[in-house]
Amino acid sequence: MDYDADTEAGIQELVRQDPRHPREAYHFVFAGLARAQQMRSAEVGSAGGRQHVRGPELLEALRDLALDEFGPLAYRVLCAWNIRRTEDFGRLVFSLIGAGLLSGTPEDSLVDFADGYEFTSAFVDPFVETGEMPADLPSIT
Repeated sequence: MDYDADTEAGIQELVRQDPRHPREAYHFVFAGLARAQQMRSAEVGSAGGRQHVRGPELLEALRDLALDEFGPLAYRVLCAWNIRRTEDFGRLVFSLIGAGLLSGTPEDSLVDFADGYEFTSAFVDPFVETGEMPADLPSIT
């Protein structure tokens, strides 16, 4: 996905201010948002366009995207980006909102991202059953 110069500059500034998450993590959130909007459009049969996505919807899209994009390495990639729980996704979203790169509503809250799913269940368990899970996983703590 290509980003305009202002968006990329905003992401770089967020990374400079808070280096816990690399720019790829912010790009991943944008990709997850696009997926959530596509999923919603498909459900309601609309022509698409920008629609507000609630936290739980975004979390589901991010999980699906991580599994599709990274497969058995999803857990490892997210941990490398310092994303170890759903609240971390929420912090990324609210950083983007604070920087003016995403819009939110007054009803949106970081609580919307609390305890969305447990990372081991979401990103490890599907592959343990098939034997595809790589060894030496990073710790979730």
